[in-house]
Amino acid sequence: MTTTERSTSTGTGETGALAEFVAHATVPATVRDTTRRYVLDWLGSALGGSVMHPPSVVREVIEELGGRRQATVLGAPMRTSAPLAALANAAASHVLEMDDLDRGSVYHPAAPTIAAALALGESEGVQGDAFLDAVAVGYEVGIRVGEALGETHYDFWHTTGTAGTLGATAASARLLGLDERATQHALGSAGTMTAGLWEFLADGAMSKQLHPAKAAHDGILAALLARRGFTGASKILEGPKGLLAAMSDDARPEVLTDGLSLEQQRWRIEDVSYKIHASCRHTHPAVDAALALRSREGFDLAQVERIHVRVYRAALGLLEGVEPTSPYAAKFSLPFCVAAALRFGDLGLTRFSDDTIEDAETLALADRITFAADPALSALYPARWPSILEATLTTGETLVERIDQPRGDPDTGVTDADLVEKFVLLTGGLIEPARAREIGAGLLDGPAWSPARITERIAEALTR
Repeated sequence: MTTTERSTSTGTGETGALAEFVAHATVPATVRDTTRRYVLDWLGSALGGSVMHPPSVVREVIEELGGRRQATVLGAPMRTSAPLAALANAAASHVLEMDDLDRGSVYHPAAPTIAAALALGESEGVQGDAFLDAVAVGYEVGIRVGEALGETHYDFWHTTGTAGTLGATAASARLLGLDERATQHALGSAGTMTAGLWEFLADGAMSKQLHPAKAAHDGILAALLARRGFTGASKILEGPKGLLAAMSDDARPEVLTDGLSLEQQRWRIEDVSYKIHASCRHTHPAVDAALALRSREGFDLAQVERIHVRVYRAALGLLEGVEPTSPYAAKFSLPFCVAAALRFGDLGLTRFSDDTIEDAETLALADRITFAADPALSALYPARWPSILEATLTTGETLVERIDQPRGDPDTGVTDADLVEKFVLLTGGLIEPARAREIGAGLLDGPAWSPARITERIAEALTR
C-alpha cells in the first residue's frame, strides 16, 4: 500500500502523508549515488560563496550570537551551533547563483536542504548513508511543496525560502529519527515560519541569501523542537489557513502525494538541474542562445544592430526592470548577461565584478537588447524554460536561436567529471586544484562520507 493510500484511509491528509514518507521511506542506492552529485555541487557553491561580502556579514553576526561548537562554518575557522552553521552555509551557497535549481517547483533545493543536513548531521554524528538519505528525502518534500504552491506563489514569494523551510525540516527530521507524528509536528512548525519576498530585487539587496539561510536554520529548529514534544499544525499545508491557501491562488495540493510511496523508484532529486552560468537561472536559456549565435561560422558581433529575446512570463517577475547596478544585480539583468556572453563566450564568475559591470562595450551592447514574454513559451513553463533570441544585423538579416533546455538540465549530459571541474573552479583560491579534484572524486566514489568527514577533509584542504 502506498503512503498516499494509507494517509487517505487514516484521514491524516497530505501533511501526514509526507511525514510518514519522511520517517519511513527507503532510499534506493541509485538515488544515494545521485544525491552525492548534488552534495558536491552544493559544497562548491558554499565554499566559493564564503568569501563574498553578504556571507561574511552573516558570520560576523553569528560570532556575536555565539553558540555551542557543534558544526562547521565552511570556508572559515569557525564552529557554532548546528542551526547557526546551517544559516551561514546556506547563505554562502546561494550568493554566487551557481547552486542547483528544480524546474517544476522553481526552487533551489540544495541551499536550505544540504546546509541543514550537513550541520545537523555533523552535530548528531550521523553516518554517510543516513546523511544522503536525509538529503534525498528533504529534496523530495521541498520540491513537492514548491510544485504544490503553483505559479502564482512565485509572483511574490521566493520558493527557496518558503518550500525550502519544509525541505530543510524534512531532512532534519529524518536525521533525528523522528517518528511520523513528531515529523508532522515539525512540518507544522516549519510551515508557519516560511517566508521570502521578492521585493529585495528593487534595491538589489542581500535578502536572497537570507531566504535559504533562514530556511535551513528554521528547518533544524522545527525538528529539534518536535523532538522535545513541541507541537505544530497537523495540516499546515492543506488546511484552510495553511500554507497553500495563504500563499497561492493556483495551489495544486494533489502533487504533494501523487505517486508518493515508501518504496518509490523515481525521486524528485533525479530531475534537478545544475547551473552552468553564474547568473539567475531564468537568464540561462537566453545565454545559451547567445552562445549558440556566437559559435555560428562567420558570425560578426560588430554586425549586430539589435537583439530581441522572447521568454516565458514567469521570467519577467525577476528580470524585468533590473539594471546591472552591482555585480549581484547584473546576474538578474538579462540584457547584460546576454551581452557579456556574446562578447566573451562564457558567463562565469569573472563576468560579474565592479569592473565588468562598467565595461562600456558590454553596456552599449546591452542597451540594444530587449526582451518580452511570449505566450507560446509561457505555455511550456515550468516543464521547459525556453527562450528565443532574434538578432537583427546591419545587413538586414535576422538570425534566430531557440533554446528549450539550458545546459545543466538532467538530460543535457552533465557528467561526474564536469561536476568535479565545477568544484575546482568554485573553490579556486581556497583549495589547490589537485586537492579539490581529490575531494570531488572522493565524495562521488567509494563509501559515503559522513558530514563530519566532509567538513574535516575540507578543513584540511583549506589549511594546506
